[in-house]
Amino acid sequence: MWEDTPPSISTTRESSRERSQPSDRHLSLPPTEEWRDSDLAPESRSKSKAITRRSHRKSRSGCQNCKQRRIKCDERKPECANCTKRRVRCDYAASLGASSSPSTCFNQNPHDFCVSEIELTHHWSTSTCYSMSMWPTGAIEGRDKIVSLGLHHDHLLHLIFAFTALHLASCRPTRFEEYVAKADRHYSLALPSLTTELASMSPDNCNAVFTSVQLVCFLGFARGPQPGEYLAFGHGRSEWLIMFRGIKTTLQTIPRSHFTEHKLPHEKARHRPLPRETEPPDYVAQLEDLHSYVEFIAETEGQRDGNTNSVDILKEMFHNRYTPKDSEYHVAFGWLYRMDEGFLQRLQNYEPGPLIIYGHFTVLMYDMEKFWYMKGWTHHIMSGIYAALPNDYRPWLDWPMRQVSWIPP
Repeated sequence: MWEDTPPSISTTRESSRERSQPSDRHLSLPPTEEWRDSDLAPESRSKSKAITRRSHRKSRSGCQNCKQRRIKCDERKPECANCTKRRVRCDYAASLGASSSPSTCFNQNPHDFCVSEIELTHHWSTSTCYSMSMWPTGAIEGRDKIVSLGLHHDHLLHLIFAFTALHLASCRPTRFEEYVAKADRHYSLALPSLTTELASMSPDNCNAVFTSVQLVCFLGFARGPQPGEYLAFGHGRSEWLIMFRGIKTTLQTIPRSHFTEHKLPHEKARHRPLPRETEPPDYVAQLEDLHSYVEFIAETEGQRDGNTNSVDILKEMFHNRYTPKDSEYHVAFGWLYRMDEGFLQRLQNYEPGPLIIYGHFTVLMYDMEKFWYMKGWTHHIMSGIYAALPNDYRPWLDWPMRQVSWIPP
């Protein structure tokens, strides 16, 4: 039995030195506040430290920021605690982005990503969607349903972000490059999944695909005029025209009845007429003269039919605009939508008839320059037509040039 008072440290040390044989009794020292690590023998002290030492995570690698600052890194992913606290980019976030799918990770600081996308979502809901329609009611309905649809289809959500980023770029010139970079990133993230869904159209995804294809066309406008690109023709293949014609292909793939649930804002107020515009002077007589002229210069029956048919449709578009019957300015692109492949190929080949007719179409485009994404396009296209048209045919551009207030350089 132990005595009431514990043995002294010296007694314990002496006893242990004197005894060379194991004792019959097992000695265990009762805990007391008087015991200190420094009073123990070296071997006991090391054992005590091994028991009482508190463990911690020790990193010999860590992220680059922690290495440079010579501090411990907890190696937490997607970014360590130190980088999160200092709000700096962590190596782990970058490595995670490289191994993740593009649609779920954007290879940037998660905090920055959240703020960026919240900004884009807010601007889409409060401003950008309203710029796609003449009518607030159409914009509001389209705003909510399009975003809701985008939550189930990544490509649509990315295209909404891309288009909104370009809108912000036009509104904030000092941050132009920043917003254009965001638009490019979201556009590149949208294309793979959009291409995949285009190849497997079904009633389940047709609304999202149809809306995304239209947004790609709007993005083409929003990027602004590019040298040698004039929407319906240009130096080389017109990427915008290919995607625009893809709208027609999309509608032909799935029965039209499936495309009623979701629409872009500019499609909503279909039966509400536009405010009456001042119609171009003598446009009826001008289009009649144009019809006769392009019929006369056609070299084959196929060219003649193509030329006259395109002018007939253009007459209809002018009549709907200035009667007025159209509910949106964008309806004018129905002319380009209804052109057959033969006519568009001749336009791409710079044939005089199609170029002159396209020049008259720009008069309808000019009204659309009230929208931020259409600014500059009319003069740019007219300059391309004028440059491509031989001198003998240029007088036929006098009337449309006056209507759009463009003069040759």
